[in-house]
Amino acid sequence: MKRQLENEAIEALRQTLGQISVVKTKEIKVESHRHHGDKTIIAHVEIYGHAHRLVCKLALNCDPLELQHTFLELRKLHAHFPGETTPVLIAPVLTEEAQTLCRDSNTGFLDLEGNARIYLDEVFIVKRSLTHHKTLPPPAETLPTSETARFAGIA
Repeated sequence: MKRQLENEAIEALRQTLGQISVVKTKEIKVESHRHHGDKTIIAHVEIYGHAHRLVCKLALNCDPLELQHTFLELRKLHAHFPGETTPVLIAPVLTEEAQTLCRDSNTGFLDLEGNARIYLDEVFIVKRSLTHHKTLPPPAETLPTSETARFAGIA
């Protein structure tokens, strides 16, 4: 399950970056860490000829405690990598509150529902998915033919 979510996260990141013509994705890889089988998704991109790195962590839900823990991990990773690096949180779904927490902590975000906010030097990526609309009620039933003809003659 987690492996499938990881693959979906990588594909969503690849698609989001691919939508911006000035961002050239060079490589997206997954690095494993010693403790708890923790993994980090690292994307190497080029923007206007300048190298940039996205350091991404996958959160399984929007629980504020889990998000705070993920933000702490991202800050540590961000400090570990030299050069232009952007921390990004990836989750299946991010609520408005979770998105606000990401903004407040200067962390980019991407969810599998189509929402994204990633700042890459001179490029700012913002995507917002439309909320799922309620299904429309079924159309009204047609009147029987004799009634339809009677009403048509009146009009």
